[in-house]
Amino acid sequence: MSTDSHRVFGRRPAVRDVLEHPLLGLDPRRTAIAVGYLAVLGGLFAVSYAGTAITIDGAALETLTPRFDTVSTVLIALATATIAIVPFLYAAWNGGPVLSFAMPLVPVAFGTLATGQYVLGLDAAIALTVGGAASTLALFATGVRRTGSLRPWRTADLDGTHLLVVTMLAVVAAVSVGRFVAGSPPRNLEWYAPFAALWLVPVAVVGVYWQAAMRTAIATRTERPDSEP
Repeated sequence: MSTDSHRVFGRRPAVRDVLEHPLLGLDPRRTAIAVGYLAVLGGLFAVSYAGTAITIDGAALETLTPRFDTVSTVLIALATATIAIVPFLYAAWNGGPVLSFAMPLVPVAFGTLATGQYVLGLDAAIALTVGGAASTLALFATGVRRTGSLRPWRTADLDGTHLLVVTMLAVVAAVSVGRFVAGSPPRNLEWYAPFAALWLVPVAVVGVYWQAAMRTAIATRTERPDSEP
């Protein structure tokens, strides 16, 4: 086998190749900015966690300097924004349904690492709800940019892969949130209630896209007999 063949079959995807994937974002530079933001969030979490986990002479490191209080305050503010706001901003700015879905789950994952156990609690339910809505918004934003129309589902170049991925993400999120609602006390449901309205976004967007996809498929099958000799 030639050297070129080894390079082809043995080559690992470059970072830029990953950043250019349309499911992560339309512009690799903007995708890199989003990934960098999440990396900064991870760094702040690591510093904050170290302040509570590391002890010197029996005292937690965070009690020895007030700087850890500042780090914790900034981390809480960024984590809250990352769960509730940032995914929608990124979806409208750069598309990327998968990254838009994953963004609000990152702070929840950090919390799971800190506690050492996973619980489908209020934070996770809100993050999944926001992720499902943000991913469908990203699908819509991507379609608008590609077609130049506010009704991108009416065009012939409908991306079936993106639609299928977004649908799967929305279903996974809905099932998980359904489990949370079924087993949560009324107090948690009261806190979650304002976010429940976000489910209108995936229901509307995904529903319209699938309706258009089915119409296109039916029209294509109908036209085939007429085109045959």
